[in-house]
Amino acid sequence: MSQASRPSLATHYRRYVVGNILVLIAGFISFPVLTRLLDNRQYGIFGYFDTWLLLLVALLKLGSQHAIIRLYPHGRDATALRRFIVSFLWYPFRYSVLLWAVAAIIYALAADRLEPEVRAVGWCMMLMLLPATWTSYVNALILAEERSALTMRIAVIQRWLELVAIVGSVWLIQRSALGAYGARVVVSLLIAVWLFRWLRRTHPTLGARMDRAAWFAGLAYSAPLVINEIFGVLHNLLDRVMLAHLLDDFAPVGVFAIGAGLAGTLGSVLNGTLIMAFTQVSVREYELAGAAAVVRTKRALLGVLVYATVLLSAGLACVGRDFLLLLSGADKAGSAPVFVWIGICYVVYGLLDIVSSGLLLRKRSKSVLGLNLTAATVNFALNLWLIPRIGAWGAVYATVASYATLSLGSLILCPADLRTLPPLRPTLTALGLGILLVGAVFGTGLFGAHTPLARLAMMAPLSLLLYVLPALLLDPSLRQQALAQLRQWLAHR
Repeated sequence: MSQASRPSLATHYRRYVVGNILVLIAGFISFPVLTRLLDNRQYGIFGYFDTWLLLLVALLKLGSQHAIIRLYPHGRDATALRRFIVSFLWYPFRYSVLLWAVAAIIYALAADRLEPEVRAVGWCMMLMLLPATWTSYVNALILAEERSALTMRIAVIQRWLELVAIVGSVWLIQRSALGAYGARVVVSLLIAVWLFRWLRRTHPTLGARMDRAAWFAGLAYSAPLVINEIFGVLHNLLDRVMLAHLLDDFAPVGVFAIGAGLAGTLGSVLNGTLIMAFTQVSVREYELAGAAAVVRTKRALLGVLVYATVLLSAGLACVGRDFLLLLSGADKAGSAPVFVWIGICYVVYGLLDIVSSGLLLRKRSKSVLGLNLTAATVNFALNLWLIPRIGAWGAVYATVASYATLSLGSLILCPADLRTLPPLRPTLTALGLGILLVGAVFGTGLFGAHTPLARLAMMAPLSLLLYVLPALLLDPSLRQQALAQLRQWLAHR
């Protein structure tokens, strides 16, 4: 793909928004089904091994996905691209297979201590490791090549296949975590096989040789990010594992996992969409035009993102509880505060992540590793102290504190020429309108609405009248960007 034909940040973001909305819809269908069909213990087992899956995949990938995205040979010829794919995809995957074999042996030795049902779910998780690792490799290449339309299609297809398989298995075959995980294994294998065939067809590497020097350079860059990714996963894993072991019960894990899982879905749709689009564009801009081009992109993005962040945070504070109860049922009310707190945490972190992005553009992966080690240490220490005293709420406070540590550290360490704060006028306008909206919601009580659906229905027009429309009227820049995007969308349609 030529540089001139590369999609813009807005185009990437629009595609990812559409894709993630479709993914979110699938989640909003599967989440109520699973939370109603699985009790807190079964959901806790599911969430427990799901987090172990993320941790082990992070280890098996050897950081190659980070190297693929950051070191992709923009502007180079086809020969260089073939060598790059051999060096950073095919070759590292061999080591991933070896690591998987070691992990399988270790689990086989340890699995006898587990209950039969829990042990079987663990084996399903082990079977998912290799296809999930391979999928991550190929998705990183697709992301580096800025094929956002393909990235969107893969994510949507995989999520809807999982929806059909998991709901069908849990509803019709076995109402347990084992039934859900078995369905995920089948879908994961199907997606991995399709991506293997796609890669062989579109990126033939016949005759290409391994570039060991480049691979070692990539490994030096990505090795700290492997540990970094592992400790990023530990933000979730520590909470679930420590809840299970400190309280000796999977039920609190389920309470936390339901709320944090829905918050994670929200964060993935919002932050994941944004980070994918921004990473694609910022790496290319930095390599071809330098830090000033990245800063211009960040300023334009933050001028809009600050409005979205305040609106979503206000919405979660006002009707986040109703949203979770609508999806999961009244018997899962204990998870609602977990969802609200961690959901706001993820939303705000998405904004601060863009503000302080820049360390990886400078290839300062060791600094990123240090930040994640510090945040994981805060998370572990607070969990150890708070969970025995206040149960699942200890995990909530530990999660919020660890993300606050990560955000503050990133802001301090971000290179000065890449650090960009949100514009002052949009920030003050968004905060003022957010306070007005929250005050109106609590002052009116949403006009007597009591059921979750009724409260959500009342919140939507109130947000439009007291936040969205005044923001467009008060901020000419926001209004111009909204109109430009509307014209671009209409022209595209």
